[in-house]
Amino acid sequence: MDNKRIRLDDLKKEVPFQVPEDYFDKLPQMIQSRIPSEPVRKPVIGWSWQRSLALVSAMALILVLVWVTVPERQGSLGQEPLSGISNASIVSYLEDQDMSYYDLSEHKVVQKAFDTDSTVLFYLDGLEDDILRQQLQESVSSAETI
Repeated sequence: MDNKRIRLDDLKKEVPFQVPEDYFDKLPQMIQSRIPSEPVRKPVIGWSWQRSLALVSAMALILVLVWVTVPERQGSLGQEPLSGISNASIVSYLEDQDMSYYDLSEHKVVQKAFDTDSTVLFYLDGLEDDILRQQLQESVSSAETI
């Protein structure tokens, strides 16, 4: 192989393409001859009762499917959702779940409920003195061990 470099000055300056004689004079006539004499008609979709019936039934099917598949939203529980449940039922449920007063006090909702003094006093008003003493002794003994 030759590693001879090609210089642009050494190349011949010829146009390699040739245009046939009178090509541009005949071009408009050639284009006109390819165009059909009659305009192409586009299909027109008109009204028909079958198409309308199919559309209405498809919309009804979509509405039924949406109605069936969309889950129902639960409404609000109201101001006092637990007002109809007795305190004994709530205490027995919490005992069944192995939840103590200490476990409940760690929840932010319960802590927020006890932010006001009236809520704490209302809660303590219903408890027996023995339970209060026992809770105080347990909290003091747990604080001493720490």
